[in-house]
Amino acid sequence: MSKKPYRATPLSNAQNVRLGGIIAVLGGREPYDYILGDLVQDGFVERVDGALRLTERGIKEKERLTILAGLMFEKDR
Repeated sequence: MSKKPYRATPLSNAQNVRLGGIIAVLGGREPYDYILGDLVQDGFVERVDGALRLTERGIKEKERLTILAGLMFEKDR
């Protein structure tokens, strides 16, 4: 019987980076510039009155990625 190699998360590297950036925004932090640029360009994050916030698309992406990773968030900030 052969074993499958251990994999910590079912998310790809790109999905991990995106989820990390989204979590940073939820925590009131600003992701690295290259991550933030991708999040803004893809329509997941916007800057409102100088603060970053998730768009509706960003909230849906957060939900999708957290479910895939086996995580749950109770409330968005």
